[in-house]
Amino acid sequence: MTNNNRNAALAFLAAAFLSVPAVAQENAVATAGDFDRPPQEGQAGWQANVDTGYVAGSAPKFQGTRLGDSDAFNYKLQAGTRVPLNKDWFLNLDLISDNFSLEQVSGAPIPADIHTLRFSAGLGYRLADKWTISALVSPSLFRLDDVRGADLGLSGGVLARFNASPSLTLSFGMFGAADSDIPVMPILGARWQINDRYTLSVGMPKTRLSYRMDAKWSLYTGLDFDGAIFRTSDDLGTKTGFPQYNNAMGAYRDIRLGAGTGYEFMRGLRAEIEAGYSVYREINYFRIEQTVKFRPAPYVRLALNARF
Repeated sequence: MTNNNRNAALAFLAAAFLSVPAVAQENAVATAGDFDRPPQEGQAGWQANVDTGYVAGSAPKFQGTRLGDSDAFNYKLQAGTRVPLNKDWFLNLDLISDNFSLEQVSGAPIPADIHTLRFSAGLGYRLADKWTISALVSPSLFRLDDVRGADLGLSGGVLARFNASPSLTLSFGMFGAADSDIPVMPILGARWQINDRYTLSVGMPKTRLSYRMDAKWSLYTGLDFDGAIFRTSDDLGTKTGFPQYNNAMGAYRDIRLGAGTGYEFMRGLRAEIEAGYSVYREINYFRIEQTVKFRPAPYVRLALNARF
């Protein structure tokens, strides 16, 4: 598949699966998750989240050659607040760090570590009872060591949310990120509370069908989109024998299909554990037009979320 065709497919996937769920995203690219749900009038909402995962080793393919197994460990740290300014206007602020450790193999430009940081500031307005409109700007660092001017990126977008009924919310909008391989992305999404037990969220980074067993326990299955836009180190290419990959821009993506369970220890404190398969994982060096693709492999994930 050519880069143009792959990017078109990823853009279609993003448009089909982007929506309202809480925790964003692919770093350096704002997503609808950054908008979150507005706080109730007169109440500030705070959130802290730790999300970790491990993908078992699988053989990457680079320039037509299948190489030795490479596994991956990731952790995301997020903290943010949702502040009502008055009865109509509200402010969202988030600080998010995406981190990945990849097993390097001979013959492929796989970075040992990816560390990125993003700050998001969003302003929202409630228009009547059914509509909410938000705008967001998000400066990003593509790496955290030896930072230079070229390592700073900017993304942002606009989102409209329509409450079609007490149980159905629709979202649509547009996002842009000049330093991404998908610089402009349309947004479509929905959240449907089917009944007291089942909820369907269609969006990115997570698309889920959830089943609430009781007030504390829930089960879910769905698709998870993880990744980051990053810049390699000064010497990655030199160390791996491909000097053109020094200071190269890349997009790391991991699409996972799995199932899990969540437990709410107390109001606002929730843990999740899940397992499944990483069905599509790659590093796309989009400015060089080269990719490293990994075979599907099992994964596990553990997350802790606090809201207060």
